[in-house]
Amino acid sequence: MRQSQHFSQPHSSKEASSKSSASTSVEPNVLLSATELYAGRPRHDVEDKKIFLELAQNLLPSTPVSDRRRIANLLASHPEMPDDFLENLATDDDHLTAYPALRYSPRLPVDLLVSTAVSGPDTLRKAVANRPSLRESVISALCEHAGADVVRILLDRNDILLTSTQQAKLSRRSDIVAALGLELAGQDALNPDGLMGQFLHLPPQLKNKAVAAAELTSLVKQAQVPAGQQAKYTDTAHLRLQDAIYNEALNQNRIRFSDLLGRGLGLSQATCDMMLQEDQAEGLTVALKALGFGLRHTTTVLVRLLGTRVSLQEIRAVLRLYRTLSTGAAEVLVGQWILQDQQTLAKTPQHQPQYQEVRQQKETATDLSKKSAANALKDASL
Repeated sequence: MRQSQHFSQPHSSKEASSKSSASTSVEPNVLLSATELYAGRPRHDVEDKKIFLELAQNLLPSTPVSDRRRIANLLASHPEMPDDFLENLATDDDHLTAYPALRYSPRLPVDLLVSTAVSGPDTLRKAVANRPSLRESVISALCEHAGADVVRILLDRNDILLTSTQQAKLSRRSDIVAALGLELAGQDALNPDGLMGQFLHLPPQLKNKAVAAAELTSLVKQAQVPAGQQAKYTDTAHLRLQDAIYNEALNQNRIRFSDLLGRGLGLSQATCDMMLQEDQAEGLTVALKALGFGLRHTTTVLVRLLGTRVSLQEIRAVLRLYRTLSTGAAEVLVGQWILQDQQTLAKTPQHQPQYQEVRQQKETATDLSKKSAANALKDASL
């Protein structure tokens, strides 16, 4: 006769009510013991699974963390792990309990995996990224929310080929491009817009590729402009804005310079402040080129604002960039930075005055706005 394995004896409701607190305090490891018995056999009948699931769901909340971790390790890859209990382990507040279930359990709902990829932390995202197979929705959520170490796991997997949408998500993330730019470029996972938009965050080896993409884009735009419409007229307001920006550089007023630079180009204050850091001389050079600064004035600005922190050799290098970079390519790069700023602002809750700044940036996303230049000049004269 087949022996049946049982994990608990049924009790009446009154007995259960009177002994519930005593049972959890007297036998805190009863669930661990039951799990060890359950995990010791690869197959169970319906009755055994029902009894174990009821016992597990009732006792798991009061089970010590050390026991929950052991239980998760025993059951994560068990072929007859009860699905409801599996989800309880995968969503446990203790990350070391949730990790084995997220990493090894084959039957977790896709929605739960997506939720984990979105909310994190990266400890649990690593468990999801290392699962044997991943749905596109899970990969997309990881591309949008996971840290560099998790994204590197995806890039190293031979069975995952990122879609263009997923590549675009990574290309828009400054933190990922700064950390994994070379790996992304090596797998053609950085699209041209991503290269140009993330120019300020690219490793030095990729900035030349971003410039080349901008030059090509500029040539395409020029070819699309009908003949007779390419002539540019002198904009006195813009020239006066250049003078105001130049004077602030001479006075080494970095705050006012950054403010006018942002207003003239339509860039966010954070981006303009970044360009005044010692490792962003190339970005500042591109911005000055887009504003129409000549070589002499650009040299003066770089020396005044960065000369005490950047070597003469580095300034000469960025001036070589100035001489080889076309104005059209500089405007293309700045236009992508504007779009990047807008996407960042769209994801961040803002107060009402900042919403107004977003509207101003949208007005200048395609070219250097005359309206912005005029407003900046009025502020400079106050």
